[in-house]
Amino acid sequence: MRGKKPLKTYQYNYASGRIRAMELQLLDSNRLNRLYEARSTEDIMRILADSGYPAAPDPEASLAAETAATYKLIESLIADGELVDALKVFNDFHNLKVVLKSLLFTWSKTASAEEAACDVLPESSSSCSFQSCVPLVLEPSLVAPPILFVAIRDRQPDLIPAWLYQAALTASQRYLSTYDLSMIDLFLDRAAARQAELLIQHLDCPFLSGYLSRKADLANLGMLLRTRLLRSGKEYLEKALLPTGTIANQRILDCYAGDTGEIKALYDNTPYTELAALAENYGEPGTATRFSQIADNLVIDWIRTARWSLSGPDIPLAYLIGREMEIKNIRIVLTCLLNGIPVSQAREMARERYLTWR
Repeated sequence: MRGKKPLKTYQYNYASGRIRAMELQLLDSNRLNRLYEARSTEDIMRILADSGYPAAPDPEASLAAETAATYKLIESLIADGELVDALKVFNDFHNLKVVLKSLLFTWSKTASAEEAACDVLPESSSSCSFQSCVPLVLEPSLVAPPILFVAIRDRQPDLIPAWLYQAALTASQRYLSTYDLSMIDLFLDRAAARQAELLIQHLDCPFLSGYLSRKADLANLGMLLRTRLLRSGKEYLEKALLPTGTIANQRILDCYAGDTGEIKALYDNTPYTELAALAENYGEPGTATRFSQIADNLVIDWIRTARWSLSGPDIPLAYLIGREMEIKNIRIVLTCLLNGIPVSQAREMARERYLTWR
């Protein structure tokens, strides 16, 4: 087996210096406090403008524009493009879910079953429009969402990468064998994790590999707690667990029918000890929200390791992920504001910042 390609950190000297300077644009404690005290979307727009976000008609448009601009910047600075592709690919699989679910209501059950058996995507109505998908798709992605839609609707595999078309085929087969929409989600979540890992398997980047593994570990622990709560069954859990975590799936499966002590023992001496302790009362009001918050903070803990790097891809990648987490915090405030939820609750739900010293 060939070894991984070592990354040349000197190629990132300029990128690292530029990003270190740009980190000063991330929201500091003063601007965050102003955000939590906002009383209107106009207040939020002023804070975003002060923080270097693009001018836009509304806060959501500004956040979307900043996300696109940040990815574009990092791609221009990263010498090994697959590192950014491994982050964007999750949006492709999310978009594939959206496309399949927008088309499947037009599939003929009899014809679709026969086509699935022949490894052919089910025939979709040509009257289906991408417009219904627009509010749900995520960008940036490796494949433009409108092209993905046409490729799946019109069964044109040459328009998109083979791995994405094959994922659509397998996901549709899983759905047609059960008519259970969750089978699409479970398969594509696993496929996304695998594809992200494949994109960087030839590169020696412990920072991004560790980030992806941590995300998988967190997803798997969350799935264990949810399936136990809903009594979904061990077989369902097996289909849901991502294959790219650091804790063996079989060990997680073995905890399904056990008591909460077994779960806490499995995650003892790991970064996930606090989360595993939620197994005691998971399902009570607020525990799912608390789980999500702690999980995101553990992701932030990981990307903070880039603070110790002098040069390398860790620095621009950590900035990208940190900016996305900042945008998530802004969206929490927006959601509270638009739904009449007290600002104090937004502060309680907020995720930690990448740079705590500001």
